[in-house]
Amino acid sequence: MDAGRGLAIALVVLFHSTNWLGEAGLDVVGWQVFDDTIASIRLPLFFTMSGLFAVKWMRASWRDLWRAKISLFVWVFALWSVIATFSFMLGLNLQGAEGNYLGQLKDLLWAPLLPRFELWFIWALALFFVVAKLIRRLPVVVQLGVTGILSVVALSDLLIGNAGWVGSAKYFFFFLCGILLRDRIIGWSTSARPLTLVVCFVAWVVLAVSGTVFALSAVPGYYFLCCIAGVFGGVAVSHVLAKIPGPRFLGTRTLPVYLTHTTVILVLVWILWWTLPLEDLSGLGTVLPPVIAAAAIATSLWISRVVATRPVLRHLYEQPAWFAR
Repeated sequence: MDAGRGLAIALVVLFHSTNWLGEAGLDVVGWQVFDDTIASIRLPLFFTMSGLFAVKWMRASWRDLWRAKISLFVWVFALWSVIATFSFMLGLNLQGAEGNYLGQLKDLLWAPLLPRFELWFIWALALFFVVAKLIRRLPVVVQLGVTGILSVVALSDLLIGNAGWVGSAKYFFFFLCGILLRDRIIGWSTSARPLTLVVCFVAWVVLAVSGTVFALSAVPGYYFLCCIAGVFGGVAVSHVLAKIPGPRFLGTRTLPVYLTHTTVILVLVWILWWTLPLEDLSGLGTVLPPVIAAAAIATSLWISRVVATRPVLRHLYEQPAWFAR
């Protein structure tokens, strides 16, 4: 499970690294096609893995759930929304925007209802924990049936709106699968033969590549099917990655990486954009996305380790005791 989360967060960082390098004028079309193709592993796997770890909190009291999980999500979402608002101003500069960027601050006030940037993920997790606990007594078929239909609709691009609300509609089903089908998922994962895992991975590759090549993602329900296959394919890859310490280590430290990586990417890309003629250095588009992604992951982990023992700075990644109470 840790290897699976490590895989998912690495793909998320690579995706954002590619996007911002593209905004800086670098030719990253190849990586963009790659990111689009493997998108059906990225967040479906991450939310499914998050659900696997959430099971015990469905049995906990509301007070314990607040103290351990919800208060953490609320705290870091609020704090990093402020940080991200200012770091995004570098992104606006990359995009060629001019004028007073402080106008972005007004959107900060709406963030609790209309989450911005990649922080919608943290916002969604808090929402998922609350809603999953509220509906836990409903029949499993009702929970998965209703959220599955909602996911099909959202993943077919039939919903338009705020990234947090649309993203929640897309992936709540996968979070619930992690909770409600935990024993089955883990049982299958541990007992599946190598050939079965290979078949699952190949099936996902065929679906994902076909969706990209033939634009099948526009067909209602097709991308949802890709995401289901992506979870199985992701589990298959995680079996291999579990033998390597790095992905498992990363999978246990996803929160600081998720919170920090975009700010680090923006700083690094802005410096490159300011100092190098990126539009003329097309060859860098092949190597820079994974390099920037690796640097962002390493920097995020380093920052979290440095601040862990600092009385005030450690609250970049953990809620104060008074807030948890």
